[in-house]
Amino acid sequence: MNNNRSSRHENKEKKVNRLYNLLIAVVAVLIVFVGGTMILGNKDKSDNQAETTQNNPQTNDQKTDKTAKKDDDSSKDDQATDDQATDDQSSEDDQGSEDDQATDEESNDSDSQAEVEKNPEPGVAERKVDPSWDSVGTSQDAPAATYKKGSTDWNEMLKAVGEGSGISPSNMTVWRLGNNGGVGKAVATVSPKGNSSTKYRVQIEWVDGEGWKPAVVDKLQ
Repeated sequence: MNNNRSSRHENKEKKVNRLYNLLIAVVAVLIVFVGGTMILGNKDKSDNQAETTQNNPQTNDQKTDKTAKKDDDSSKDDQATDDQATDDQSSEDDQGSEDDQATDEESNDSDSQAEVEKNPEPGVAERKVDPSWDSVGTSQDAPAATYKKGSTDWNEMLKAVGEGSGISPSNMTVWRLGNNGGVGKAVATVSPKGNSSTKYRVQIEWVDGEGWKPAVVDKLQ
């Protein structure tokens, strides 16, 4: 009785062991199959990529050529812009030089006509007489000789004073404006606004039909 039971137990264990061995073999085969499939798949993919690159070398060359052409065109555009800027700057410099030269020539012409005397008398640093000074024009038949501030005669006299001193009447401080020995002669002491240390004494004269004009300008010490 015991022998039969032992025999059945051994047979059962053998069947279980065979089943385990079979399962292990199946799993091993599956592992080998899956691993081989993955390796072959990656190899085929790499080969396809290499073949694609090899079969289309013109694509990379075309991209390289396009990039090089784009850089070359950009370089040409930059060079053209630089050349244009240089030409424009050169033209501006030439024009500025011509303008400065014209201004200098006009100034030299004026200075060549003017008579300038240094320290002609005490209290006067410089005395200037310029034949190019012109009358400022007038709406009067004759000077009023009233020296009334704000009158037509007053304003025309200040224009003549500004012509000689180089100070605009709107930027002028008038220290004195009065008679200088006759109806057609006047004298003014002026300075630029905000700069009382610089003073000019300007003698002006009346020209019939033309108005007042500067005669003598003294820069005071």
